[in-house]
Amino acid sequence: MSGRNFLTVPRLVGRRFAINPLASILVGVLVLITAFVAAAVPRLVEKQNTAELAYQLGSIGEVSRSLSGTSDFPEYWADTPSPTREEIYGELDTAFTEGRSRLPQPLRSATGAAQWVVQTDTIPTTLVNGSPGLLGLRLTADEYYLSRVRIVAGAAPAVWGGNDAGAPSVADQAPIDILLSTTAAKSLHVGVGDIVGSRNVDGIPSPSYRVTGLFEPKAPAAQFWRQNPSLVPAFLVKPDRGPSYLAGAAFINPLSLGRLGQTFANASISLYYPVSATTTDGADADALRSQLSAVLSEGISLPGGESRGMSITTGSVTAVIAAQQRDQVLSGFLALLASAPLGVTLAVLGLGVQAVIRSRRRDIALTIARGAKESQVRAVVAVEGLVLAVPGVAVVTLLATLLLPTRPDPSDFILPGLVAIAPAVLFAALAIPRDADYAQARRARQLRIIAEIAVLLLAVLALFLLARRGLAQSSAAVGIDPLLVATPLLLSVSVGILVLRGYPIPLLAARRRAIRARGLAGFVGSIRATRSPTVGLVGVLALVVGISIAIFSTVMLSTFDGSTIRAAQESVGADVRADAAAFTPTERSAVVAVPGVTAVAGVEHLDPRSFRGMGVIDTVNVMVAQTSALRSLRPGLASGLNAETDGRIPVIVSSDLAAEVHGHADETLDGVPVRIAGILPADSKLGLQHSWMLVDSAFAKRFTVVFTPDLLLIKAQPASLDGIRDRVARVAGPGATVSTVASVADARRAEPAVAGVRLAVLLGALISVLLCTIALVLSTIVAGRARARTAGILRTLGLPSRSLRVLVAWELVPVVLVAVIAGTILGALLPFLLTAAVDLRPFTGDDTRPVPLFDFGLVGIVLAAFCVVVAIVGFVAVAAGERLNPSTALKMGAL
Repeated sequence: MSGRNFLTVPRLVGRRFAINPLASILVGVLVLITAFVAAAVPRLVEKQNTAELAYQLGSIGEVSRSLSGTSDFPEYWADTPSPTREEIYGELDTAFTEGRSRLPQPLRSATGAAQWVVQTDTIPTTLVNGSPGLLGLRLTADEYYLSRVRIVAGAAPAVWGGNDAGAPSVADQAPIDILLSTTAAKSLHVGVGDIVGSRNVDGIPSPSYRVTGLFEPKAPAAQFWRQNPSLVPAFLVKPDRGPSYLAGAAFINPLSLGRLGQTFANASISLYYPVSATTTDGADADALRSQLSAVLSEGISLPGGESRGMSITTGSVTAVIAAQQRDQVLSGFLALLASAPLGVTLAVLGLGVQAVIRSRRRDIALTIARGAKESQVRAVVAVEGLVLAVPGVAVVTLLATLLLPTRPDPSDFILPGLVAIAPAVLFAALAIPRDADYAQARRARQLRIIAEIAVLLLAVLALFLLARRGLAQSSAAVGIDPLLVATPLLLSVSVGILVLRGYPIPLLAARRRAIRARGLAGFVGSIRATRSPTVGLVGVLALVVGISIAIFSTVMLSTFDGSTIRAAQESVGADVRADAAAFTPTERSAVVAVPGVTAVAGVEHLDPRSFRGMGVIDTVNVMVAQTSALRSLRPGLASGLNAETDGRIPVIVSSDLAAEVHGHADETLDGVPVRIAGILPADSKLGLQHSWMLVDSAFAKRFTVVFTPDLLLIKAQPASLDGIRDRVARVAGPGATVSTVASVADARRAEPAVAGVRLAVLLGALISVLLCTIALVLSTIVAGRARARTAGILRTLGLPSRSLRVLVAWELVPVVLVAVIAGTILGALLPFLLTAAVDLRPFTGDDTRPVPLFDFGLVGIVLAAFCVVVAIVGFVAVAAGERLNPSTALKMGAL
């Protein structure tokens, strides 16, 4: 073929595109949809993984997230002369700085500079200004304490002039200056200028301490104070012998530490490295987890030799693992959800290319007749595929790159690249249609039957394995199993096969009825629908997938909402819940006075306490609560918990602890005789979930200084719930967190993983409906030539043009009706399959696995909307067919 003749091919193709562009436009739209999924979804998943990691790290709080540790304080300076600041703190500062610098990336970037303090054990004192007064001091040295506090009374401590390593007379020469918080000073009943000390023992003088000033934190919410919670409030000390007493942390001048070597001989360092929750990338989760684990196992080196080190603890490892687990479940969920639409996309793309090729059939035949080689024709048609795909894919990929920036990775462009070349490959492969002879057609039918049986068997096998092992368990063992992920696609194809094989059966009865009728168009339409259905396997598959994913999405959204609300109700445990570090009596009274509040029960969570029963000593968690108010929220709570019986305090125990204790007479809690007065479920939404005891607030002073609840459970009038959260938040204090069922449910829906699931379900439904619409249109286009020929014959025989509507109705209505019924059934079953295969509790927060919840009104709306889409496609096909001229349809070469 000459170059001139070869150049006519693009002109012929271009002319044909201008005459009949609909199929090509639909292929281009399909490519754009696929390119969007290929370019945007991996980036969205990466961003979701990053957001989920940040959320999990942020949800555990700064204290739990930080790298923290304690160790003995190493004294490595000489007693005389007095050491300098560099000698006291320099080597430790250097060691902690080098410890951070040795951290690998990305952990180092997420870790801040070291913060640390040195504290002695609690030092009991018995004199205040020479008068008896039992209290304790925990001397604290912090190099930068003046930058953290605001002195509200008095002055900062001066450097102590003595040296406790010297003679007793030297130690007795002057009090040691200390700085107390206003809160601790109030609890200890001391003020500026007071001298705290002890009597001499065997003639040896004891050191004394002078309160030179009182402070308040400059930033009470700063992480430093949360990492060192004992620096501000007074705390209760219960020694093995003697009475309990209150104690407080006391700052000394940083240089005084060098003169108090004996006092700080058994002191400890409290260190923490702040860890950011927002500077990490989801792609680094695995590396971050392994690096954190290495830090936990190796610790931080301290001055004084290779053997000295500090053990490190952190809750970040658990948070990273939780993020990875949710990401893994979400990835499996997305793969399971995407398998059917992805398979349909490839099938519909092939159908679209076939429609385009059929519209070019005469031009291609003419080109070959003029001497063009098949390879040349395939190359030119492939160029058309590239023209349809490459510009759109490039634009979509560029937009995804700009709008969804992620870490540069060449693999992000692999999927869009495959989408760009797929149409060209299909165009080239299908460019030269060949008519099969009888033997080839017979072999094709046999292979199709074998393939259909294989698909059915694979669907059964995948369904069995998915129900037996579950997707999450399989993914944890071998990664995402392609067979299990393809289960929805295999089920959809199987249903499509059954529809195509089964729907002609009722059509036979319809055909017999049409034969008895007088209408010729109905008779011809029933014959064509039975022998050569317009909507083939691809169209039926698109219908089944479209309606099933739409129904599935509707049911899953209802299921997520129902499970999320149920989990929120369990989490709140009341109409309104308020959490804080501590609620003062004033704040509690203000909450009680809020309009609409009918009852407020305060709960304080204490440190684990010693429990003795049957001669065995163990530790249990302790809660102190206002049981009279709590009874209105927990009707099963026993009464009379605020009065002793035979010298024993009544307590409520958790169900798991009740199985271990049996009400013996020798039971004591922290040395206080108790009796078990009732049992509640271990997870009663009171803040603890196992091994706890509940004590009435009337006995709070037996276990703590004063009843200071950190949790308020609030009962409110139903009509006041809408605005009560804001009203309670205004009076509960600046550090309080107030939540209701609605707010907790909203917060759960806003979590990255949960939002990702909901978005995936909605996008899956939208894309499936678009694919279904495109498949129906392409099916009518592919069958347009045969339909036009039949319509032309009927119109030549004198039938009106509206007979075309009957033909289109017979093409679409029976198969669509059966496919919609089958798709609806499949869509109703898929939620049960998914909830059995994937544990969705990490996304809903519910204690029990979610059960599919059907909103039949919403399902009916989805079905009606789907039927409207099918009707619109039918009207489009009729409108296009009525434009045909019978002579054009019947002339030579058009058949």
